[in-house]
Amino acid sequence: MFVTFIIAFNLGLFSTMHCVGMCGGILTALMLGRSNDATQKTKLNIFHRSVAYNLGRISSYTIAGLIVGFLGSQFVESSQNNNAHLILQCIAALVLFGLAMNILGYAPINKFTESIGMKLWMRIQPLGKYLYPIDTLWRAFLFGMLWGWLPCGLVYSALLLSLSAGTVIDGMFTMLFFGLGTLPGMLTTGYFSDYLNRLKKNVKFRWVTAILMILIAISLPVSTLYFSNHHNHTDSAGTSHHHH
Repeated sequence: MFVTFIIAFNLGLFSTMHCVGMCGGILTALMLGRSNDATQKTKLNIFHRSVAYNLGRISSYTIAGLIVGFLGSQFVESSQNNNAHLILQCIAALVLFGLAMNILGYAPINKFTESIGMKLWMRIQPLGKYLYPIDTLWRAFLFGMLWGWLPCGLVYSALLLSLSAGTVIDGMFTMLFFGLGTLPGMLTTGYFSDYLNRLKKNVKFRWVTAILMILIAISLPVSTLYFSNHHNHTDSAGTSHHHH
């Protein structure tokens, strides 16, 4: 299962450009703040608010992972199909492949996946106004928790991966690792937003990102099949040895 956590972390790491597009403007405004007090604009305060925001966002991902991990565990346990776990991972891989094509401009799957959670988001988003001005770490953290529910195709693909994890705890940790993967890029957004936006428009970088996402998609069912066959082979060898 640790392989799934690594895959989830890499998915978060390579989705940085998409995260910048979705949350970059909000995070930059949050970090700069609205106060005229010079101390609010020191680099240390900016960094602290950014960390608090991102911890809140990752907390929401983790909670969502716990919920879908529970649903996935119930599906796998109640399914009569021994390959239910693999089927869920294949679905997650297909969604990832579609998102990679979306990055290259060949498929509008991102708009479709993000429309799924729009109704929930329309209910959650207005709560953010009660946190303004975001001038404390707790307000930044709570604002991040709200923003963690923003409809995002890459987050949904990670949730599908959590769904296929098999247990509640594994589903929770899958989303935690995904969130940690997005952390490096999101922490630097406010400082390098212009550079990151230019990088996002770079065709070569988009191809590299898309190819890496396709490799991640392929690794999902492949890793499951490999470790499943390895486990079965080990069990068979152990049974044979015990028989002798």
